[in-house]
Amino acid sequence: MELIFDFETLSTDRVNGVVLSLAALVYDPTRFNEKQQYSYTELLESSRFIKFNAADQVKSYNRKIDQDTLKWWGQQSKDAQQSQLQPSEKDQPLSECIPFLNKHTQQYSLDKVFSRGNTFDNIFLDYIAMDTNQVVPWPHWAVRDTRSYIEGIAFGTDIKNGFIPDGLDEFFVAHDPQHDIVMDVMRMQTLAIALG
Repeated sequence: MELIFDFETLSTDRVNGVVLSLAALVYDPTRFNEKQQYSYTELLESSRFIKFNAADQVKSYNRKIDQDTLKWWGQQSKDAQQSQLQPSEKDQPLSECIPFLNKHTQQYSLDKVFSRGNTFDNIFLDYIAMDTNQVVPWPHWAVRDTRSYIEGIAFGTDIKNGFIPDGLDEFFVAHDPQHDIVMDVMRMQTLAIALG
């Protein structure tokens, strides 16, 4: 089994930036074939999501909000802004990040753990674990990134790592972390089937 996860943030400072939310999805890459392939909806329904209390991170952990990142959010879709920026009484403290990942992964033996890029989400996670005196729930050697995976498989073609597989534009909400991880799994599946 494999895991993919994604943070949405209010900063590109991977050490001290405020994180808005986290989505995670466990999937079986042996299903990347014509007969057993995942649908976008199945993956979206299987994904898990947690939203964090941004104000508490500033107060309790001295994490920072970057004004340029805040401006960037103002240019994103209304759906993404509403799901990510609106404070809610359900927002969780940052200390719930690692327990959230443990809860949704502990019953699996994970071979690989993907994020979009190894120099962003994984570093956020490492520092969140340190700030909250917890441990990242997988070994460092399991870590992969989808950009490299996709570009490696598509080498020699004009396929970009952010391509949208046919028919999925209407479903996708960019910068909603559940949609972002589902789309990356669909990209990997599409290429695996094309090679198959």
